[in-house]
Amino acid sequence: MKVIASIPRLCGLLLVLAALPGHAAIALHARALAAPGIEARDVRVVLAPETLRPGVFALRLSAVAVAVPALGWKQVGIEMDGTLQRQSDGRWHLQAPLQVRGAPGRALGDAQIEVTLDPRSDTAMIGISQGTARIDAALPMDTPLHVQLQLSALPLSWLGGALAAASPGGSIRNGSASGTIAMDADSGSLRVSGHVGVEGLAAFAQGGSVAAQGLGVRGDFNLQHDAQSTRLDFDGALRGGELLAGSFYTQLPARDAPLDVSLSRDAAGALRISRFDYQDGNAVALSASMALSAKGALESLLVRRADIDLARAIPRYASTWLQSHGVPGLQGMGQAQVTLDWQRGALNALHLQLQNVDMADSSGRFAIAGANGALAWRSGATLAPTTLGWRAASIYRVPLGAMQIRLRDDKGVLSLATPAQIPLLGGSLRVQHFDFAPPGTQPMRLSTGLAFTGVSLGELSGALGWPAFRGTLGGAIPDLRWQDGRAVLRGGLSMQVFGGYVDVTRMSLAHLFGVAPEMGADLSLRGIDLAPLTSVFDFGEITGKLDGSVHGLRLVSWRPVAFTAELHTAGGGRISQRAVKNLTSVGGGGGLAGGIQGAVLSLFSTFGYKHIGLSCTLANNVCIMGGIKPADGGGYSIVEGDGLPYIHIIGHQTRVDWSTLLSRLQAATTGQAPVIR
Repeated sequence: MKVIASIPRLCGLLLVLAALPGHAAIALHARALAAPGIEARDVRVVLAPETLRPGVFALRLSAVAVAVPALGWKQVGIEMDGTLQRQSDGRWHLQAPLQVRGAPGRALGDAQIEVTLDPRSDTAMIGISQGTARIDAALPMDTPLHVQLQLSALPLSWLGGALAAASPGGSIRNGSASGTIAMDADSGSLRVSGHVGVEGLAAFAQGGSVAAQGLGVRGDFNLQHDAQSTRLDFDGALRGGELLAGSFYTQLPARDAPLDVSLSRDAAGALRISRFDYQDGNAVALSASMALSAKGALESLLVRRADIDLARAIPRYASTWLQSHGVPGLQGMGQAQVTLDWQRGALNALHLQLQNVDMADSSGRFAIAGANGALAWRSGATLAPTTLGWRAASIYRVPLGAMQIRLRDDKGVLSLATPAQIPLLGGSLRVQHFDFAPPGTQPMRLSTGLAFTGVSLGELSGALGWPAFRGTLGGAIPDLRWQDGRAVLRGGLSMQVFGGYVDVTRMSLAHLFGVAPEMGADLSLRGIDLAPLTSVFDFGEITGKLDGSVHGLRLVSWRPVAFTAELHTAGGGRISQRAVKNLTSVGGGGGLAGGIQGAVLSLFSTFGYKHIGLSCTLANNVCIMGGIKPADGGGYSIVEGDGLPYIHIIGHQTRVDWSTLLSRLQAATTGQAPVIR
């Protein structure tokens, strides 16, 4: 038959039995004991008077399995063997070694316990020590799970079960706590409050995506946990250590950083932080609230105010997150103030204030210096215009001059109040229009129109590391839009270069400032003057006009991975002997038809030609090559001569490894003698 008794009644029963006259030992066995928040099975108590010491009793207590859900105790064994002695003032004192088996963190595996029971006040005072750790508790005997605790160097691993109960999958590996705590527990619920100081906390949750190492915490807290939710309020400070949450990582300062936070987690695991106020000296002052799903995805974020010193905040709080988003090594200086409201994938409001901001990507992809001004936007609202500008900037080391723009928010669409002019390499870049609607009920929309005039090709070539082109560049991008994560050119871009035109259509850009930028486009060439073009590349002189097209061009990290290109001359011209040899090399060897022998050929420096044509389709790192037309006897014609001496260059390799072709082109344009294979 199962026996159920309450633990307070058992304590009272022991006192009654000890007070009875006689010298016989008393043994109790309970198959089950229960009280709110705690259960014990197979409990045995033996109380025996010591004949030589009146009023002193030997007490042995054991329990095979103790369960305290709030502490994560499930099948914990307890053994205690000591003495119970009545004091002259009527109180009872117990002193004994305590051994607990199977508790999380090996809690109380080899401890000492002292208990003072006062029947008059119905109170128990308990002291437990193990090594340097000590717990002093005061509890009323009629409600033993209302406990006042004084902790000293308590190993936090002992509380690992409580963390696992409050946050499934959580674990505490290291650290210690000292402080004063009040705890109330009953069936399935736990309420803890007090003031604590934690040193060297090491813990993780959510499969390691949230973790702390060497963390110091001190302050006042209030924790409430039951089957439906867990709520924590904390007002104190962090000191030192490391924190990880997804792609966010920080190494905290070795001084107090005040923190005031209120959070709750529901039974499904969703987390809501209704208050998060944090101050890290001059680096960051943040007041925010947020909500995360059970899988850790951000569902809402309200930044009421963030004051940021970029020089201190970026390396401490943002470097790892930026690296995971393709912007490693970002450096910054100056001050920024931010407020924003982001809910369920939609930005509702944003206000940004910059003061003397300098930022630069260590890879040279972008930089900005002397940024000042403000940006204000709110969904569905019309706000007063703001001014934003910089002293200097660059994109992929192409320098941009000083700029200042006025931005207006008209019912949630941020646009230019007037066109903006930016100095660019001896010319100018004019931003004709700019319209931006952040993601909300509709997908994010961004469009702009650009025009550039008088841009020095020489300066542009130097900035990009190109050959030294000469002349100026002009053109226009009437409509560039951002959609589905890519910048897409609507309409076309027309540029004047080398006396002709290059038209770009179907252009798109993705991951522009990422580790592997991608670009796609179609190009059309019309009337390009070959003489200045070939002189720049040291290919050998060719005169005449060049037409052609490049369809399906795809660049990854600015290197071609796919295209279909066809280049041909419009009308005849002259070609130098060096250019003849280089075209022969590019075509994979070939011959000179028409009976002209090499010895005779060497007598002439240039030759007349009627047609030049070459094509390449790049796919899977192989170029399928062609020319003007198939040649008699096999191969393809690259150059057809005109007049005497007559030349005919034939390419024989139709499949060429792309890296091999690049090495041939490099040799042809750097003054090295071509190798004909």
